[in-house]
Amino acid sequence: MLYINEIYFDMNKKKFLKKFYFRTIPIFLLGFSLGVFAIWPGIISGNSRKCFFDILKDGSDGDIKFKTILSVKPNYLLKIKNEKNKYLKILLLGDSCFRNF
Repeated sequence: MLYINEIYFDMNKKKFLKKFYFRTIPIFLLGFSLGVFAIWPGIISGNSRKCFFDILKDGSDGDIKFKTILSVKPNYLLKIKNEKNKYLKILLLGDSCFRNF
Protein backbone atom coordinates (compact mmCIF):
# COMPACT_ATOMS: atom_id res chain seq x y z
CA MET A 1 0.00 0.00 0.00
CA LEU A 2 2.85 2.34 0.79
CA TYR A 3 4.39 1.74 -2.63
CA ILE A 4 1.19 2.90 -4.41
CA ASN A 5 1.13 6.11 -2.38
CA GLU A 6 4.76 6.77 -3.27
CA ILE A 7 4.02 6.40 -6.98
CA TYR A 8 0.97 8.66 -7.10
CA PHE A 9 1.75 11.26 -4.46
CA ASP A 10 5.49 11.63 -4.94
CA MET A 11 5.03 13.38 -8.28
CA ASN A 12 5.91 17.06 -8.10
CA LYS A 13 3.78 19.76 -9.70
CA LYS A 14 6.02 20.21 -12.75
CA LYS A 15 5.87 16.52 -13.67
CA PHE A 16 2.13 16.47 -13.13
CA LEU A 17 1.55 19.47 -15.43
CA LYS A 18 3.87 18.02 -18.06
CA LYS A 19 2.00 14.72 -18.00
CA PHE A 20 -1.35 16.52 -18.04
CA TYR A 21 -0.57 18.85 -20.96
CA PHE A 22 1.30 16.40 -23.15
CA ARG A 23 -0.68 13.21 -22.53
CA THR A 24 -4.13 13.82 -21.14
CA ILE A 25 -5.27 16.85 -23.15
CA PRO A 26 -4.22 15.51 -26.60
CA ILE A 27 -5.86 12.15 -25.89
CA PHE A 28 -9.05 13.93 -24.79
CA LEU A 29 -9.09 16.17 -27.89
CA LEU A 30 -8.44 13.22 -30.20
CA GLY A 31 -11.25 11.23 -28.60
CA PHE A 32 -13.65 14.18 -28.77
CA SER A 33 -12.84 14.80 -32.45
CA LEU A 34 -13.24 11.14 -33.40
CA GLY A 35 -16.52 11.01 -31.49
CA VAL A 36 -17.94 14.04 -33.31
CA PHE A 37 -16.84 12.65 -36.69
CA ALA A 38 -18.40 9.28 -35.84
CA ILE A 39 -21.73 10.84 -34.83
CA TRP A 40 -21.89 13.45 -37.60
CA PRO A 41 -19.86 12.21 -40.60
CA GLY A 42 -21.10 15.09 -42.78
CA ILE A 43 -19.43 17.70 -40.57
CA ILE A 44 -16.35 17.48 -42.79
CA SER A 45 -18.12 18.65 -45.95
CA GLY A 46 -18.56 22.36 -46.55
CA ASN A 47 -22.18 22.12 -47.71
CA SER A 48 -23.30 20.53 -44.46
CA ARG A 49 -21.61 23.19 -42.35
CA LYS A 50 -23.11 25.89 -44.57
CA CYS A 51 -26.57 24.34 -44.04
CA PHE A 52 -26.09 24.32 -40.26
CA PHE A 53 -24.84 27.91 -40.00
CA ASP A 54 -27.46 29.23 -42.44
CA ILE A 55 -30.25 27.73 -40.34
CA LEU A 56 -28.75 29.09 -37.13
CA LYS A 57 -28.24 32.54 -38.63
CA ASP A 58 -31.72 32.65 -40.17
CA GLY A 59 -33.49 31.45 -37.02
CA SER A 60 -31.55 33.60 -34.54
CA ASP A 61 -33.79 36.63 -35.02
CA GLY A 62 -36.99 34.62 -34.61
CA ASP A 63 -38.14 34.86 -38.23
CA ILE A 64 -37.46 31.85 -40.42
CA LYS A 65 -37.67 31.95 -44.20
CA PHE A 66 -39.71 29.35 -46.05
CA LYS A 67 -36.60 28.28 -47.98
CA THR A 68 -34.89 27.42 -44.68
CA ILE A 69 -37.83 25.34 -43.52
CA LEU A 70 -37.77 23.35 -46.76
CA SER A 71 -34.06 22.58 -46.32
CA VAL A 72 -34.80 20.50 -43.18
CA LYS A 73 -36.57 17.14 -43.46
CA PRO A 74 -40.12 17.10 -42.03
CA ASN A 75 -39.45 14.47 -39.37
CA TYR A 76 -36.63 16.61 -37.95
CA LEU A 77 -38.88 19.69 -38.00
CA LEU A 78 -41.45 17.88 -35.85
CA LYS A 79 -38.78 16.66 -33.43
CA ILE A 80 -37.22 20.13 -33.15
CA LYS A 81 -40.61 21.80 -32.62
CA ASN A 82 -41.63 19.41 -29.83
CA GLU A 83 -38.30 19.55 -27.98
CA LYS A 84 -38.11 21.87 -24.94
CA ASN A 85 -34.35 21.66 -24.32
CA LYS A 86 -32.33 24.12 -26.47
CA TYR A 87 -29.26 21.88 -26.41
CA LEU A 88 -31.23 18.98 -27.88
CA LYS A 89 -32.72 21.31 -30.50
CA ILE A 90 -29.19 22.14 -31.69
CA LEU A 91 -28.30 18.43 -31.72
CA LEU A 92 -31.37 17.67 -33.84
CA LEU A 93 -30.50 20.55 -36.15
CA GLY A 94 -26.99 19.13 -36.51
CA ASP A 95 -28.47 15.72 -37.26
CA SER A 96 -30.61 17.19 -40.02
CA CYS A 97 -27.62 18.84 -41.72
CA PHE A 98 -24.72 16.50 -40.98
CA ARG A 99 -26.32 13.08 -41.34
CA ASN A 100 -27.27 12.00 -44.81
CA PHE A 101 -30.13 9.52 -44.51
